[in-house]
Amino acid sequence: MDLTGFLGNPGVKSALSEAFSSGRFPHAILFQGEPGTGRRTLASLVARALVCREKDKAPCGACPACLRALAGSHPDIRVIEGKGEGGGLSVEQIQEMAADAQRMPDEAPYSVYILVFGERVMEAPQNKLLKLIEEPPGSAVFLMVCRSAQALLPTIRSRAQVFRLMPPSEEEAARWLSEHTSAGEEEALRLAALCGGNLGRMQEEMKSGAAKEAMEAAVSMARALTARGAHELLAASAPLIKDRALCRRALERLETLFRDACVLRCGGGALLGGAPDIAERLASLPMKQLVKLPELTESARQGLERNANAALLVTQLCAALREAVERS
Repeated sequence: MDLTGFLGNPGVKSALSEAFSSGRFPHAILFQGEPGTGRRTLASLVARALVCREKDKAPCGACPACLRALAGSHPDIRVIEGKGEGGGLSVEQIQEMAADAQRMPDEAPYSVYILVFGERVMEAPQNKLLKLIEEPPGSAVFLMVCRSAQALLPTIRSRAQVFRLMPPSEEEAARWLSEHTSAGEEEALRLAALCGGNLGRMQEEMKSGAAKEAMEAAVSMARALTARGAHELLAASAPLIKDRALCRRALERLETLFRDACVLRCGGGALLGGAPDIAERLASLPMKQLVKLPELTESARQGLERNANAALLVTQLCAALREAVERS
């Protein structure tokens, strides 16, 4: 399996290639990672490899199967994703997929299903999915994409091979961006540093100022959290109350900054948030306080997906974060 076009994650690519070459490819794979780390891109690349006719260098990109897959018209590759703001999969979608999976593939050795879990992951569809992957049809492969495996049922995680995707190095990401977009080398390096090598966020930042605004809000909140008193944190979070889309983006980035701080506190160095100075400042907090911060932010983000009142949610989050860092 030729995955050289996918940046970074050498361990993941090696494991997938070895499984493919040995003929023991898993029937269920879960790609987890922050938005922008290429979860869906890798799932699509693997799907193309599974239907490619040139097994020695799959996906070859030139055979009829690859061309149809690239065009989104291959009969043995199906993408199932939720609709609406939360992007949650429905019971009906899983039932339709389960019925379809019973048929033999039209052309390829496998029927490949790419399941894209949105921010809203519901239990009922997962129970339907569990029955399918417990006793999967022999020709079906399920490639699942989600932000965090912890959002899925433990029974689903136990029946799938889980891979966590990380952004490539900032240098590699900047080089790719300058070669494939209109960004110059200096701009690409700036974006890579801002976004921690996250290619999705880097491209989002190029398209609009939304990513930059969200990053600035997250950094302001993280910085205010280390200041005395609650006023600075509430002031930094004020823009989030008026704009739900900004609130969602900012909470994603804030959670990543908190996780970076946890990594530093544990002696690690693989940072994703694009603000190492802020992460280093937060890392001075005691670990028992620090570990609470990403959990609280994740809970707030999930509340936003459930259409909670933004003003109340942000106010409660600020209070909870302040309480967490002030505990002895």
